[in-house]
Amino acid sequence: MQLNNTIIPSVRKYKYFEKALASQSDYILLSEANIGNLQSLIGRCHQSGKKALVHLELLGGFKPDQSGVSLLKSYYKVDGVISSNLSALRYAQKEGLLTIFRVLLIDSRSLDQSLDVIKHNPPNAIEILPAEYACQCLELISRNLKGFDVQFIAGGFVKRSYLVEKIFHAGFSGITTSESGLWKEKGVHGYER
Repeated sequence: MQLNNTIIPSVRKYKYFEKALASQSDYILLSEANIGNLQSLIGRCHQSGKKALVHLELLGGFKPDQSGVSLLKSYYKVDGVISSNLSALRYAQKEGLLTIFRVLLIDSRSLDQSLDVIKHNPPNAIEILPAEYACQCLELISRNLKGFDVQFIAGGFVKRSYLVEKIFHAGFSGITTSESGLWKEKGVHGYER
């Protein structure tokens, strides 16, 4: 997974799907998809040259077991998954999917547990939420994961361009956001304010 100050559109409302397809990002996160509309959404992503990511805990009608993840790869043609479910991520890695481990910063204990999980089964990327707090913890997390080839993504409550700039300045290589005003269109530089 190659991210370079990439804003990944998280499509929660389908009225913004076309805007996501026109964005600069090579990735689209289908946050509110279900097994009934997933195949057509992924087909549209691929036709537009985008890689389709799904959030396993938010994918309607889906069970994140080995068979389910295998079906995502072989039938639905998903490119990658985001999850806090370690077993599901292991299945996804075996299938050759991109894996993004979602870390929700609740307290120092949850952070320590997440770091331990990542060290034993490194994903392609780590999405850290909420973004504002993730900026304060990235240096500590990076130090603990030194030597691991992992990209860092911030997400959660990214609503304004000042926070986008703060996140990238902190050292994150990507952002997930459903705020369509922050999705940069192809050929457009800078952020809407």
